[in-house]
Amino acid sequence: MRTIVTLLIFGLLGAQDATKIMWRVHNRPKWKDMHAFMTLEIVSPNGQRRIRKMESWSKTDPETDETRMLILFLQPPDIKGTKFLLHEHRDREDDMWIYIPAIRKAKRIAASGKAGAFMGSDFSNYDIGGGEYEDWNYKLLRTENYDGHPCWVIEATARNKKVIKKSGYSRMVKWIRKDNYMVVRTNCYDRAGELFKRIETNKMEKIEGIWFETVMTAVKLRTGRKSIMKFDKIEVNTGIPDRMFSLKALR
Repeated sequence: MRTIVTLLIFGLLGAQDATKIMWRVHNRPKWKDMHAFMTLEIVSPNGQRRIRKMESWSKTDPETDETRMLILFLQPPDIKGTKFLLHEHRDREDDMWIYIPAIRKAKRIAASGKAGAFMGSDFSNYDIGGGEYEDWNYKLLRTENYDGHPCWVIEATARNKKVIKKSGYSRMVKWIRKDNYMVVRTNCYDRAGELFKRIETNKMEKIEGIWFETVMTAVKLRTGRKSIMKFDKIEVNTGIPDRMFSLKALR
């Protein structure tokens, strides 16, 4: 009986600690706005490579902590001019649109579309937009070193079927560095509970006191295909105007 009580108490404390840690992860010091260039490299199992170059703008509302993001595709020529717009909401589903220059129209992406691939890569729209803290229940599994840094290993389980449908994940296991609360690895489990994808932060930089993931890799474990996202020429707090994130600007 004592053993059962001890396990229950440890489980409750583990859940409480994990929730606090993940709150810190989602509430790290942030920029007001950010401008950067991005390179997305998609590598097939046989080594073939496709490279896409983008320019991105982001802005966070200091009162609501909601982020708006615009991505403009620069290369290759067949997708040049394509734009992706995200309006994040804390109290309802995020809004997402994609502008396709060939038809000169902006198409809304349904919430369920967040689970879809971001521009044919191994990152999903949900990965790019960032997951909502409130979508998950958290549990501290253990602590261990990862790439030479002490980390918490935390399991995030979807709160309901709606979250699973939106994200495409039933649960995730995250490695979080203790020194800066950065996620350095995420194991992603599909709707059936099978491990199918791994996302790693290969490089991070501190810019004006704020940590950024500057190189990330997503690997589909069943096929071996991977996508590498690199950020370059990052500028923060330059005063990006709100009109950059309007539907009018998208079109």
